[in-house]
Amino acid sequence: MKKICFHIQKGGVGKTSVSGNIAAILAGKGKKTLLVDFDPQGNMSSWFCKKKTEWDIASVLAGEMNLESALYSIDENWSLLPVIAPGGDLKAWAETELVRSPRAVEFLTGDMEKMGFDYAVFDCSPSFSLLERSIIASSDEVVNPISPEFFSIDGIENFAHELRNIEKANRRTIVNNKIVVNLLNRSFARHKAFLEELGKLEYRIFIIPQDSKVAECQIARQSIVDFDPRAKSVPYFTALAEALL
Repeated sequence: MKKICFHIQKGGVGKTSVSGNIAAILAGKGKKTLLVDFDPQGNMSSWFCKKKTEWDIASVLAGEMNLESALYSIDENWSLLPVIAPGGDLKAWAETELVRSPRAVEFLTGDMEKMGFDYAVFDCSPSFSLLERSIIASSDEVVNPISPEFFSIDGIENFAHELRNIEKANRRTIVNNKIVVNLLNRSFARHKAFLEELGKLEYRIFIIPQDSKVAECQIARQSIVDFDPRAKSVPYFTALAEALL
């Protein structure tokens, strides 16, 4: 099972829209995919859960419920491990219990693998707390979604520094060679200039153009490929998903 984490220490860059749509495309390619909402705000769960969920990821991490019983089936080959928000327990559990159970996320990913998932896609909060560090340490690859803003380059460099510390502490190598520039508009000179600067870094750059259908599909509680397979952003999401296979 390949574990892919979408993370950057900045909010509002579209981590949820990118990770959710990538999971949908992987599932559409016949890969048994688990989308995991690790963000206490629960935006991913609000997007895809069309009915109320009783159990969530905090229940599983705390040992109150097994993984299979907590899953929410979205479509064929595709499930979500949701978060209950607001009022959920993930943030409180991470702040009080994770330090006493430092391998909890690792054990959770082990249970995912036992269930036969081909891919697990992790949507994280922009924080860099012990929870996010544990998720990254349990991942095979981390993809950094960013917005086309000058200070995003600083964020990439800061993340790379923190990732090296996580790798050293856990004695493992985590792939981190892909950047997703979300909400790009090539007609804006500043966006074009940003891409030129970003191209100087040693990363594979993937672009998701500005597309109103991305926001509309979330209102409809569907992935972009289900909502409008002809949307202009679909080929770009697909290119990223294929690079992650």
